[in-house]
Amino acid sequence: MDVSMFFKFVQQDVKGGITIIFACLVIISIACFVDMWTGIDAARTNKERIRSKPLRKTGAKIVDYFRLLIFFIMIDMLGLCFPWYILPYGCVIGTLGVLIVEGLSVIENLRKKRSHAAEVAEMAAKIVGCMTPEEAEKIIKLIKESQNAKH
Repeated sequence: MDVSMFFKFVQQDVKGGITIIFACLVIISIACFVDMWTGIDAARTNKERIRSKPLRKTGAKIVDYFRLLIFFIMIDMLGLCFPWYILPYGCVIGTLGVLIVEGLSVIENLRKKRSHAAEVAEMAAKIVGCMTPEEAEKIIKLIKESQNAKH
């Protein structure tokens, strides 16, 4: 095997690995922003105050995930010593873990958003089911008090 041919093979292998690692970093960033988006959307639905803190938290979370991925990339670099280790498996597995965590967070935010709608429907049914206007006024008063207690 010619030395120049060996370097071309290694160069091609490294280019493919770097492309996969870059794709994993982009996917992690997108997942974090989707989580932030659903969190803000749930907060708006629940009429919670939205501050600039979520963007800072998301940025810090992305940096932490990138730090974690660096360790997986170092494992992948050790894997280059083995001829069967042709892809950055560690980076892909680490990205999969991050996607699972962020996916669970997105599901939690969506549940939070839906739960508010469920509460509204339940309260409306209670008001409609009242026999007298006084009963309806009591329920409306309780709703207003609970809203004031949240803020």
